[in-house]
Amino acid sequence: MMGFNKQDAILAFNLLKMNVRDRYLGSALGGLWAIANPLFMLSLYTFVFGFVFKVRLPGADTTLAYVVWLISGYGPWIATTEAIVASANSVVGSSGIVKNMAFKVELLPISAAFIGLISLSVSFVFLLILMICADNLPTWHLIWLPLVIGIHFLFVISIGIWLSAVMVFIRDLAQALPNLLTIILFLTPIFYSMDSMPAVIRNITFINPFYQISDAYRNVLILHIQPSFNGLVYVFLLSSVVFYFGLRVFRKVKGFFDSAL
Repeated sequence: MMGFNKQDAILAFNLLKMNVRDRYLGSALGGLWAIANPLFMLSLYTFVFGFVFKVRLPGADTTLAYVVWLISGYGPWIATTEAIVASANSVVGSSGIVKNMAFKVELLPISAAFIGLISLSVSFVFLLILMICADNLPTWHLIWLPLVIGIHFLFVISIGIWLSAVMVFIRDLAQALPNLLTIILFLTPIFYSMDSMPAVIRNITFINPFYQISDAYRNVLILHIQPSFNGLVYVFLLSSVVFYFGLRVFRKVKGFFDSAL
């Protein structure tokens, strides 16, 4: 696809391993931080909303139902954030390799995005424990999960390709990106339900791809229904278009990376 082959896939995997190793190089726990970080955030929100604010879903007898609902959407969001930030910083962070090695530089943002799979896996295990406590075990609807994950990361990669190229020339984006993602988080029904939003805003939210992704995870993981076909097709088509044009732009400007890095 778009000029990639088996050798590129192997290189992308090796770049991912190098990215993970370098990210936690010098820390006492090393790569364990990749697990500890999302685990801390998931535990924190479970404590705050389950034991401090004691938020409940309508009709639920305990706060555990809300916590399960929250983590099923927030866990994938942590993965989204990790993937986008890593992908956006991939070219700048690998400037030495870009300047001194001949390879397909576009593999950097693609491989870096898959760092989010670590956080996603941690969130799945954490959620499973909560679901067992809530007596809400997964069902056969998990067969849809690989499709949801695939579309999720296609979308993240499509964004990462654009951001990684832009960040080479506009370094301030690295400072603004976490704030932009936080704004998107609170504009997306992850901490609150779609029903709590005004009707006008609710209609606009349906075109928010981040909402469609979180909704697909919730349907498959905890609501035990199939994900919205229209929602997944929408995110897939949007991701494909953004990826196609992003890759074309990336390949046009990568010749200027040496002088900008």
